[in-house]
Amino acid sequence: MAEVLTAGLGWPEDDGLVFACQLNGRGGARRLGWVDIEPGAVAGGTLWAHFDRKSPRVERWLRERSGLTATTIDALLAEETRPRVFRGKNGTIAILRGINTNPGAVAENMVSIRIWSDGARVLTLRHRRLQTPRDVLSQLIVHSCGPSNAPQLFEQLIARLTERKAQTINDFDDELDEIEAHVEEGDARESRRRLSDLRQEAVILRRYIAPQREALNSLVIDPPPWLDDGSRTKLRETSDRLTRYVEEIDAARERSMVLKDDISNRLAESTNSTLYILSIISAVFLPLGFLTGLLGINVGGMPGVDSPYAFWIAAVAMVVIVSIELVLFKRLKWL
Repeated sequence: MAEVLTAGLGWPEDDGLVFACQLNGRGGARRLGWVDIEPGAVAGGTLWAHFDRKSPRVERWLRERSGLTATTIDALLAEETRPRVFRGKNGTIAILRGINTNPGAVAENMVSIRIWSDGARVLTLRHRRLQTPRDVLSQLIVHSCGPSNAPQLFEQLIARLTERKAQTINDFDDELDEIEAHVEEGDARESRRRLSDLRQEAVILRRYIAPQREALNSLVIDPPPWLDDGSRTKLRETSDRLTRYVEEIDAARERSMVLKDDISNRLAESTNSTLYILSIISAVFLPLGFLTGLLGINVGGMPGVDSPYAFWIAAVAMVVIVSIELVLFKRLKWL
């Protein structure tokens, strides 16, 4: 199995174990490996193990050594999950989604993370690579200013996962501002296409963030007993922030609809203006077309056939007719 360094720390992933560490209670941590966590318990500070859920060794460890119930393990290893929080027999599970920041990925294609804790251990499982655990690990290992216990780690993982959504949601507003600023001078069809793409991205993002908001609300309303007051307060703030993100997504969707309607109205007005001009031109030349058609019929008795002045008389008459029409249209305010 190819080794992948974790968080730029030089920690290679080891057969499904992305990384593991033991918190020292002072904001730092020391590295652990399979040999340390294989027995199923680690003496001392809080254990945090981050796994790749697709690894057979991880599944085997969870079922044989972790001490978790079968229901909890099945939830952690499920292929497809919706954001939710529920309390199991031995701990609390939070199944959430984060912004996909992997190279070549689109942000709205969100990545799930499963977090379990009983107040003494924290186990996290990823479906695909996610930046949030590496951010928290960097605080512990590099800066020694990370969480000091399991409740704080549980809360900070959720908070960091939520914070990373801010940039993507702010990008919606920035793109809408850009479209609105160039709506008159830009290509209307291109603007409508960009708005449609943005609305689709917002719908997909909201699809996962809205139930995540409900999940965090349930966690705030009925927190596990091991969660301390400070972590509960911060979780409430995170829940409020997520609610604001959902509201901003809804506002972006509404704004994109208004902009799209405005662009459609501008296109309709432009089309109507063109059709109006064509109608006026047609109205001006309609009598002239009638006269030229009448004078062009090949039947006997046509007046002026033998007169050398007939053409000029007809031309002057047409000019007079056009002039009268223009004056009439001006008085009717058609021009």
